[in-house]
Amino acid sequence: MVTEEGGLTSHAAVVGLNLGIPVIVGVENATELIKEGQEITVDADQGMIYQGHTSVL
Repeated sequence: MVTEEGGLTSHAAVVGLNLGIPVIVGVENATELIKEGQEITVDADQGMIYQGHTSVL
């Protein structure tokens, strides 16, 4: 899950953490940079978002 606003205590972060979903909050221009249906890889531990599917993790 990637959001433009919020912090560690935001609703998205709390829900994601409780469901075991990687979450990165506060990504400037995320809705402009990431298009609906676009495949991305989220490395929440490092705070990185990669285009497409990657095995960097």
